[in-house]
Amino acid sequence: MTVSRKTNIDGRDVEVVQGTGGKSTVKLYFDKQSGLLVRQVRYAQTIVGLNPTQVDYSDYRDVAGLKLPFHWVVTWTDGQSTFDMNQVQPNVAIDAAKFAKPAP
Repeated sequence: MTVSRKTNIDGRDVEVVQGTGGKSTVKLYFDKQSGLLVRQVRYAQTIVGLNPTQVDYSDYRDVAGLKLPFHWVVTWTDGQSTFDMNQVQPNVAIDAAKFAKPAP
């Protein structure tokens, strides 16, 4: 991992940290003021070259002492998806029956 440069996203100063693992590269963009992750760009090596996927995070809220993004936008070469959460409950008990093998 290396701090590659400083830039600006939506009028906010960010620091860019870049890392590689195997044949993949990731750039993480952290808001300089809050320290929160505002963007992630992953580059996957494909048969036609590098394929980027960008995830933008926003609407951070406190959840059990942690700041979590409640809104994120995933953009890839030919599409985009938006995710919005209205509630997060950490460590919720899940009935073990939910993981049982379904009946034939």
